[in-house]
Amino acid sequence: MFGKGRLSEKLDELPCIITRAVQDGLTGIRDKLDNAHSAARDASNSAASASRGVNDLRLEIQRLGAEVTNLRAAIKTLHAGPAEAHPIAGPDSAEDDFDTLLGLAAGIAYAEITCHRDTWDFLVTQSSGGRHFRLPGFVEEDDCIVNADVSGRTLIAVLDALWRVRHAPDADPGTRHLATKIYGRIGDALRQIETSEPEPGRSPKFRRDQPPVAHIVIDDRPAVQANS
Repeated sequence: MFGKGRLSEKLDELPCIITRAVQDGLTGIRDKLDNAHSAARDASNSAASASRGVNDLRLEIQRLGAEVTNLRAAIKTLHAGPAEAHPIAGPDSAEDDFDTLLGLAAGIAYAEITCHRDTWDFLVTQSSGGRHFRLPGFVEEDDCIVNADVSGRTLIAVLDALWRVRHAPDADPGTRHLATKIYGRIGDALRQIETSEPEPGRSPKFRRDQPPVAHIVIDDRPAVQANS
């Protein structure tokens, strides 16, 4: 047993021991709170990054899929022998004005495309192998409908790819019709930007004090009539 003197010393040290224990405990709590705050902040940043990255990953997957498709087509062409170059339409030819549309596409900053995501996937698959194709800077999807801003340069790649599909002798009828429909809508929109009035269904971003934007809508469904 402790003597009275030794016990007194221990009692005198007790407040210091308790104080140190409390301080150590508070320090541990503060560290845990700081770690929790950092984790929450990192989780918030990660969620935002993930949201931005999902669309980029989807486009990258589409691009890689298109490259695989193009490689398969190239291998098939090599086995079949040299392919004939598609003819250039002359001024008196019954062919569409392919060169005119390329010139119109080259002269615009960007165009807006609205279509079903399956149609968008077809468009990207067919044209992403072209030298002028670039991934859009803005793509959003709502209820299976895709809205994308594509540059004039990308439209050149799209027009060229669709032109080739339309004239490919081995293209199946469904593929040819789909390519023809998209090609025609792009042509209609490019010609329409030469007028001063917006076409029906013009994007809400259109303003009369800004240059008109080619709005390409690939959807033949009738517009919903508002109740009077």
